[in-house]
Amino acid sequence: AVVSTQSTGEAESTEEVLENMRELRRDWFIGREDDEGWSESVLAGKKYLFSLYLNEDSVYSSRTLTLQLLPVDVGELNRTAVRALWTSLSFELYYLTNDDEERYSIQAHPNVLRNLLVQSADVPLGYPIYQSPLIMVPHL
Repeated sequence: AVVSTQSTGEAESTEEVLENMRELRRDWFIGREDDEGWSESVLAGKKYLFSLYLNEDSVYSSRTLTLQLLPVDVGELNRTAVRALWTSLSFELYYLTNDDEERYSIQAHPNVLRNLLVQSADVPLGYPIYQSPLIMVPHL
């Protein structure tokens, strides 16, 4: 059988070729995105996924996905602190009648995420939130 050096690396012996082929089988999924093997490979945590697809211009393109660990910061906000912030906002808007679009208090206090918390309050205190329709991703 003829094996391309592109797929097996710079192997000099049969054993090296076989090891490279085992590595390809273990770490890669090569196939269509709508193939059942794609979903199984995602769930199995394969390091690399490769597929060809026909784009809207009728041109074949490729997609390569690489499994990576990404650091993510996660935090939790105290419910009482958020409600206190919303209370101070309602005091400012209703009793002090500050209706300026860019109120100083919204921009202040970046350490307590004030801008995001004010935006998340219900209207009329906060801002209307756009919600997209449900998005389905059939490939995963």
